[in-house]
Amino acid sequence: MLALIFGIAGIILTFVPVIGIAGLVLAILGIIFSQIAKKKEGKNGMNKAGFILSLIALILVIIVVVIVGLIFGAAMLALGAL
Repeated sequence: MLALIFGIAGIILTFVPVIGIAGLVLAILGIIFSQIAKKKEGKNGMNKAGFILSLIALILVIIVVVIVGLIFGAAMLALGAL
């Protein structure tokens, strides 16, 4: 259950401008908690959904960080050319 909550929160926080990196922390925690729950409770639909959502959040955070880095890099190059 906790992995599902962290996965959903990680996806939502990924797109918040200032605290978007918190989505990375929540995604990693969601993956860890889903693996712990899988060992304790066995295979459960909510654990699987939490793992998948946390994995999606992790991928989205990486994509957003790369895109923002490219945008800032291009902006710095443009300002340096002036």
